[in-house]
Amino acid sequence: MWLLGDSGYPQRPWLMTPILNAAPNTPQSNYNQKHMRARVVIENTFGRLKNRWRCLNKDRALHYKPVKCARIILACCVLHNIGINYDTVDDADNIDLENDDDQGHDEIMRETSSTADLIRGRVLRDQLVRRLYQQ
Repeated sequence: MWLLGDSGYPQRPWLMTPILNAAPNTPQSNYNQKHMRARVVIENTFGRLKNRWRCLNKDRALHYKPVKCARIILACCVLHNIGINYDTVDDADNIDLENDDDQGHDEIMRETSSTADLIRGRVLRDQLVRRLYQQ
């Protein structure tokens, strides 16, 4: 299991990022396509949750410790799924995202980390690319 990040983040063993400048019709471009499709689903899900549960919106930051924030987010997800199961009206379907500038991919994340971590991350990503290509 990995987190998915955009190209603004450095590759890590636990974070899969796109492969820059992947040639068309290669295993690397196949990986990028799958990565992109998964991220679109994730970004859309975040948008729907933030519209339905305004406490998750960037303007209303959760000012709690990370564990409590995670519980609040999980509760919002559970309630959202219950709403889907009982076919309740989802106000998020009727609201456009309001200039959501919460795009971490616009800024390159600067982070001091070991070269070994970067190398391990790239090795794992290469293994994943090969595995996806064999399918």
